Amino acid sequence: MQFRMLGPLQMYDDRRRAATELTSPLQQRLLKALLAHPNTLVPASVLVRELWGGRPPQKAGNALQAHASRLRRAMERAEPGGPGAARLVARDAGYLLRVGPEELDSARFRLGVRRARALAGSDPEEAGLLLRQALSRWRGDALAGPRGPAGDALAVVLEQERLGALEAVFDLSLLTGQHRRIVPELREAVLAHPARPRFREQLGRALAGPRVTPPPAGGGRALRPVPPAPGDARSGGAGRDGGAGSGELDRLRALVERIASDQHALRSAIAQLSELVGRTAA
Repeated sequence: MQFRMLGPLQMYDDRRRAATELTSPLQQRLLKALLAHPNTLVPASVLVRELWGGRPPQKAGNALQAHASRLRRAMERAEPGGPGAARLVARDAGYLLRVGPEELDSARFRLGVRRARALAGSDPEEAGLLLRQALSRWRGDALAGPRGPAGDALAVVLEQERLGALEAVFDLSLLTGQHRRIVPELREAVLAHPARPRFREQLGRALAGPRVTPPPAGGGRALRPVPPAPGDARSGGAGRDGGAGSGELDRLRALVERIASDQHALRSAIAQLSELVGRTAA
């Protein structure tokens, strides 16, 4: 079974290909708090605050126990014949959720990011594809719906990782000459995240559209500038002031600037991927 957190919380049975969503807001809060600390004993006092904040009901411990029992039964229904009863364990005045890394869509997303990081320097095009595959796991806002403080904190971390991966995708797309393709995506990102300046910077570069051919798959050679077409405004032809020699100098200077810009984009993408992986390890 998968616990899907990259969107509304779901329990997904791979065998039946069926998704189960919790209808109880308190059970959602409980499961999200446990998923924020997988395979870790979470004290009952912490879970009480997750469910009811500063206004717990009378006999909150008994109420928590009842919701945990209902959550356990919901997991059993979501995965018939699976280890539902053994997943949620009551122990030492707390609860522990047993879950493997392969059962978390967030872990699969992070694995894709790590694989992309490993390829970014040698094959930026393939790295970009891997990042897009990782981002395709997102179905909406992380842990959308009712959640407590632990769920809120986890949702913020996951969202920052998503945005970092998206920025890295755009940097790699710019590096490999896919400027026109990502303009609509960047415009959407700028509108959705106006306080994130990186998207605006990337949109400006995509609209400018420097033409650079990507390195061959698996290769690490420098980018090769594409000569401008006849009549191109960037060609610096003989009609400009200073004659053909001056125009050729301007053209070469522009090409050097474009190559430097794209090399900066690659370094930026690798740095962002490294930061993502570092946060995941932490």
